[in-house]
Amino acid sequence: MPVKGEPVLSGGATQHAIEHHYDVGRDFYRLWLDSRMVYSCALWTGDLDDDLDAAQLAKLEWHATGAQVDGAARVLDVGCGWGAMMRYLTDERQVGHVTGLTLSSDQAGAGPSSERAETRLEDWRDHQPPRPYDAIVSIGAFEHFSRPELNKTERRAAYRRFFERCALWLVEGGRLSLQTIAWEDFDPATMEVASFFTQDIFPESSLPQLSDIVDAAEGPFRLVCLRSDGDHYDHTLRLWQQRLEAGKDRACEMVGLAQYRRYHRYLRLSRMMFERRVCTLYRMVFERRPASSLARHDSP
Repeated sequence: MPVKGEPVLSGGATQHAIEHHYDVGRDFYRLWLDSRMVYSCALWTGDLDDDLDAAQLAKLEWHATGAQVDGAARVLDVGCGWGAMMRYLTDERQVGHVTGLTLSSDQAGAGPSSERAETRLEDWRDHQPPRPYDAIVSIGAFEHFSRPELNKTERRAAYRRFFERCALWLVEGGRLSLQTIAWEDFDPATMEVASFFTQDIFPESSLPQLSDIVDAAEGPFRLVCLRSDGDHYDHTLRLWQQRLEAGKDRACEMVGLAQYRRYHRYLRLSRMMFERRVCTLYRMVFERRPASSLARHDSP
């Protein structure tokens, strides 16, 4: 068990690396995100229109339904952002209590705190719940669970630790709803990732491939649903970019011209990666196997 606060070199991004991207200013993000401040790919149930608020709500609904949260006493949100999913679960899905984990001090300060919701500035690798959860959601955090310098075996081991922890935290039959960007027509083992992303934008973070996720989850979980929505992220990024451009003057007042240009470039280049199918966006629902099935899987 790692000591709380110490970097886990074999795992994913540290708090310092996370805050490099997410702690540039809440008001800056508010300029170009939706009204709930959801900083991950939206979901359109029809045409890819410009109603970002509705598409982000549809995304929250999809994950909540996939995780079967209705009537749940306890739900965990790993990588809770500024608390949008937590508020949705308690206010609109009547979940008894939600715990949110983040490594961003700004997000932890913005997350809900009440008898029914607790936002914790805590690494999931340090999390020790007092009793099991009925469901887990993790949206846009899995991208930070590995590092660029890890090889495939090490990368999958890091992901496997996450799924093993989730299985320990869940009741039998409980579900984990996961959303992550992943490589599609790109192999990090044979091609170099642009340093702009690995150093300037998301340091200490590395994307998975679909095979990494499926291999790491096998054993503790069965995969019950998979969506590939790269076009939805392309459109989400397009809307974010348009909103950032519309608020350029205000953004520059908040964070300066250099920071504005850095984020504008990040959104533009990210769109290109999805347009060219370098990346895609997976939404996945896993169900914890019964204890008897886990024992059989672990047997030689």
